[in-house]
Amino acid sequence: MRTISDISRHGVGDSTFLIVGVNHRTGPQLLRERLQGDAGDVLRLLGRCRESGISQAMAVVTCDRCEVWCVTPDAATTQATLTGLLAEAGGVTEAEMAPRLHALTDDAALRYAFAVAASLESQIVGEPQVLGQVKELQQLAQHAGMSGPELDRILEAAYQAAKRVRNDTGIAGQSVSMAACAVSVLRRMHGDVSNLNGLLIGDGDMAELIFEQVSATGMKRWTMVHPQERRAKAWAERNYTHWRPFGELPAAFAASDLVVSALDLGAELVSVEMVKAALKARKRRPIFLIDSGVPGDMDARIADLDDAFLYTLDDLERLAMAGRQHRASEAEEAWRIVNQAVASFRRQLTEQEAAPVIADLHRHFEQHRAEVLAQPGIDATEATRRLVNRLLHNPSLALKAAAPGKDLEAALRRLFGLNNKEDKT
Repeated sequence: MRTISDISRHGVGDSTFLIVGVNHRTGPQLLRERLQGDAGDVLRLLGRCRESGISQAMAVVTCDRCEVWCVTPDAATTQATLTGLLAEAGGVTEAEMAPRLHALTDDAALRYAFAVAASLESQIVGEPQVLGQVKELQQLAQHAGMSGPELDRILEAAYQAAKRVRNDTGIAGQSVSMAACAVSVLRRMHGDVSNLNGLLIGDGDMAELIFEQVSATGMKRWTMVHPQERRAKAWAERNYTHWRPFGELPAAFAASDLVVSALDLGAELVSVEMVKAALKARKRRPIFLIDSGVPGDMDARIADLDDAFLYTLDDLERLAMAGRQHRASEAEEAWRIVNQAVASFRRQLTEQEAAPVIADLHRHFEQHRAEVLAQPGIDATEATRRLVNRLLHNPSLALKAAAPGKDLEAALRRLFGLNNKEDKT
């Protein structure tokens, strides 16, 4: 990533699009955690930006990054200001913060912002929630009075690029984490998950992760069982779920559409017979089982039963690996779309910046045309000769004074559609 001293100037109108902050590549996790916060923290950071003279800015604060995206007439000064504000937010000195920050401007910043919206700059490429996070953060900036036409135009172009990436590539087509793969399998098996029942056997890390991922999709009915009932009760109270004594495991099994075990006791606590009885009680409605114990908590022969779908961590990891390979293969096309979108946006800016000059040229030429035609007794040939002389008089003087070189000559030939010297016969 380039710093302010490295970049060329291709700004947004008379201003520069600037991004300053840390992300999962440039800042250690501990620093990013210090910079994380809720909506109130984001609004406070934006308030400090406003107090420091920055008029258009949004704070992009997610688990992967803490950055300020802004439009400014003075990129170097604003970068220094933001270094201080981010150090303040992170509770460190500017000297500690500055080496961790990345700073991007103009086309590099545009490409980065478009890629963030398209989830190409995330730790897990292609995750769909990133675009929603950016939109929510834009709304916070608007609420804080920190939005503006230049910044909003950039964000709208970024959203359009992200939409194209989503629609024209398969970058989000497969899950890439084990927990996300579990959610994907559950949905394929049962469809809508909101009315399903989940059972956790133990409170290991993987069970916790799957619980969080599946709950986020709308599945809210969970039961916890544990050989140590006080742990089951404490976990259930902490997560607002139910718990049952460990002796009621068979009954809890029969009531569950998803069962996740995470005890790591080295014993097969879930037998083939228990699952057969549960399936009979369920009238063969399928059960999705995830054995995250190492060694396993479930009898491997359960996988041979009809309507019982047993996955181990190795199974989920294979699915995740396939998903990561799929997303990597789609990323090249996604980056092509982003680069194309940046170039298109830059062309739009250039065309709009040129529009006032073109309008002035039209008025200037029309004024001379009217003056020549108003002269008495002039025919068409003489009128056009005088008009050409008038229009070329000032440009000719300016060109002679400038002593044009090859670059200027080539630009003029392109501007007026003249043949190159070597093209003449």
